[in-house]
Amino acid sequence: MYLGQQVLNVYYYRVNGVTPLADPYLEAMSNWFETTVLPAVIAIQSDALSHVSREWRNLTNGADLYTNTSVVPGGISTPSAGNSPSYVSAGFILRRESLVTRNGYKRFAGIPESQIMGNTWVQSPTEIAALEEALASDIFVSLVTIAEPVIVKRPIVVPVTEYDYASIGSAQFRGLGTQNTRKAGRGV
Repeated sequence: MYLGQQVLNVYYYRVNGVTPLADPYLEAMSNWFETTVLPAVIAIQSDALSHVSREWRNLTNGADLYTNTSVVPGGISTPSAGNSPSYVSAGFILRRESLVTRNGYKRFAGIPESQIMGNTWVQSPTEIAALEEALASDIFVSLVTIAEPVIVKRPIVVPVTEYDYASIGSAQFRGLGTQNTRKAGRGV
């Protein structure tokens, strides 16, 4: 939630093991996300933005669900006058490893005005690199890779029996931009 506007990012991970995962596998995946991806995301966001929910769904069986409703604020302290509009975003391209899908994108809201100079985002290169790495990282649980980030070709009908996807090979910061669905009154 940011400036009264709901903002949403959807991530897809494909389990790559042949052995079915035992419960609580979605909770384990969520815990990995909370310690690997989320810290890299909040490091670039204003504390005016709060991650209010992270939901994990197994699209294959259409039944398994895990929701984490702990509230996690962005990591950069900003005065209310120092917040960019909800539609301003830092865009990252998710590079595909095959031609099955197009490249994917993640656009993160909550960029503090103090991190913007004209049309350029002046975030720390170290934090940008950490987020790029996190977006392309496989999920590890107990030192075993259990899932990989993917770009899913849509539409997806749940429960999913099969779908087209491309693995994410890398992520790269592309620049500041806008996302019209995040303009005031539009959101989800």
